[in-house]
Amino acid sequence: MSRYRTERRVALLVVGLAIVVLMLLVGTLTATDAPLDPYNHGDAGTSRLVDASREGVVLSYTSIDGEATPETVIIAGGGGDVTTADVAALTRHLDSGGRVVILTEDERSNQLLAALDVETRIAAGYLLTTEQESASPTQFVVADGGDDVLGFTSVQVNAAKPLGVTEFSDGMTRRVLAWSAPAGRDLNGDGQLGAAEPRGSYPVAVAEPVGAGEVIVVGDASLLTNGQWQVEGNRQLARALTEDSAILVYPQTTGFPPVTQLRLGLNTPRGTLLGLPVFLSGGMVAIWLGIWLSHRGGDSSDREGLVFTLR
Repeated sequence: MSRYRTERRVALLVVGLAIVVLMLLVGTLTATDAPLDPYNHGDAGTSRLVDASREGVVLSYTSIDGEATPETVIIAGGGGDVTTADVAALTRHLDSGGRVVILTEDERSNQLLAALDVETRIAAGYLLTTEQESASPTQFVVADGGDDVLGFTSVQVNAAKPLGVTEFSDGMTRRVLAWSAPAGRDLNGDGQLGAAEPRGSYPVAVAEPVGAGEVIVVGDASLLTNGQWQVEGNRQLARALTEDSAILVYPQTTGFPPVTQLRLGLNTPRGTLLGLPVFLSGGMVAIWLGIWLSHRGGDSSDREGLVFTLR
C-alpha cells in the first residue's frame, strides 16, 4: 500500500508543478513586453519574426503575402549598400504615394538619401546632453517640440545624430517632426563635450515630400528596438507609421534579414506558442495519471483486505 501511496504523492506533485509552470507561462504571455517587440534582435543578431527572409534587401513592394501594398517601408540603419534596384523600387513606392522611414545615425545613409533625391542629410557628431542643459543627463537626447500629426511629441530618441540639409538646399521643403533637447555635438567622438564643440537644439526627425509620397528621417537607428520599444510614445509612433503592416529592412549587414511583414503585438515567439499547448497537454496527462494511480491503489487495497479475510 505504501508503494501506491508514494506513486499518488508523486503524481500529485507532478500535477502541482505543471500547474505552477503553466501559471508562470501565462503570466509571461500577458505581462512581458518581449513578445511585443517586432523589431528586436535575438542573440544571433537576426530578427525574431518567423517570416523573416534572407534574400537580400530587394523586395517586391507591390504586395506582401497576397495583401495590399503596405503604406510604409522602414529602413533601419545603413543605406550605403543599397543597390540601384533597391533605389528604383523605393522610388516607385514613393511615386505611388507610399512612405519610406529611414532610421539611422550612419552617415553612409546619405548615399541613400541622395539617391532618393532627399535634401536631408545625417550630420556629424552624436548629440549629448549635459547636466547644465538637461534635467536628465543620463539620457542622450529626448525629442522635444514634436509634431502632433504622427505623435512625435512623446517619442524618445537616444544617441541621435542631428539632421542637416545639403549645401545647396534651404531646407524649406522639409518639416521638422522633432527637435532635440538642448545638447552639444560630440564632433571628435570622445563621448564628452569640449568647450569648442557646438551646442543647441537640433532637428532629430524630419519629413520631406518625395514624388507623391513622403520620406521620414530619424537620426536614431534604435528608435524602435530593444529598450526604446519600452517607451510608449515610440510604440504609438510605430502604430501610426505602420498601421496594419509594413516592410522592415536592414541594409547595413547581411546579419539582419528583411522582415516581410510586421504585426504589432501579435508576434509571440514560436517557442512560447508551442510551449502553451505542451504544458497544457502535460498537465492533463499528469492529472489523468494521478486519477489512474488513485483508482489502481484503491483496487489493490480491496484485494489485500479480501485475502486477509479468507485466511
